[in-house]
Amino acid sequence: MRLLATLALCLISSLANAQTLPPLTQLSHDNQKAHVWLVLFSQPDCSYCDLVRNEFLLPLQEQPPQGLAIRELKVATAGPITTAQGKQVSARDFAKGLNVRFYPSVLLLDEEGQSLTEPLVGISSRDFYGFYLDQAIDQALHKEH
Repeated sequence: MRLLATLALCLISSLANAQTLPPLTQLSHDNQKAHVWLVLFSQPDCSYCDLVRNEFLLPLQEQPPQGLAIRELKVATAGPITTAQGKQVSARDFAKGLNVRFYPSVLLLDEEGQSLTEPLVGISSRDFYGFYLDQAIDQALHKEH
């Protein structure tokens, strides 16, 4: 019984300390220094979304490459997104416009909301995901220079 109580406290503590990425609410003027937006498109109760966020994007958020803004769009629960043109669209319509159909999806977007690289859809290999993510970021940052 004592072991179960200790495990429950550890679980509650880890959930309370769970970190999140800043939400995507707008593409323009969100971060004046960013010219590439890395956006995690996620859904609630998606363990693969949690894996990508916690193991790859949160550590990257601590010291992102110059010019990169990292955001998350929880498609099912997010409010409207303000596009670079100042238009408000629902999170679902924004994701649909970028052909996001599976979660997690990581897209690298320019300031106009156009995709700069092939999206990273799902996570097939934990061992190689970081490599694929780094490649996509480098490619996107080079396109914008």
